[in-house]
Amino acid sequence: MAEGVIDLKRQLRELKAHEKLAGFTGFRLDLGVNGATKDGVLKIAEFVRPDGSGYITLTFQTDPDPEPDKRAALVGVFDRFGRFAAAADATTGQARFGRGYQYLMLVSEGLVDGDAWYVVECDLYYMPLAGRVRELVEASILPGLAAVMPIVFEPVNWWENG
Repeated sequence: MAEGVIDLKRQLRELKAHEKLAGFTGFRLDLGVNGATKDGVLKIAEFVRPDGSGYITLTFQTDPDPEPDKRAALVGVFDRFGRFAAAADATTGQARFGRGYQYLMLVSEGLVDGDAWYVVECDLYYMPLAGRVRELVEASILPGLAAVMPIVFEPVNWWENG
């Protein structure tokens, strides 16, 4: 890489390397196409700063459907979520995602030609976050997502410390 050029992908990988896996859950999306659904996995990770603030990373992963109408519907679900995320400020976000919510940032969006998986990743920033991940995810974040997306979550499998 040329001197003075910033490699943002490398920097993002380095930042993400310090996240701690918190848990995972299955999900089912209603694609709105003749009753079609799409199953996937949601990975939940956390990063807590020394001051107690931090973020929860949600990584939605599913296979891209080979049928064009179902694939387009899948993209549409996450496009609508992206528009919601862009508009969610601290006030509207706290109503959906819990006390201390600051903002939501989409980190990656969907599918690049040739990808084997459809992946959408977002970070939800909180002040404070320390000691609240399980409570926020179960009581606020997953229900908040279900209110703005056609999605149903399975119970979370928490990654135990140690």
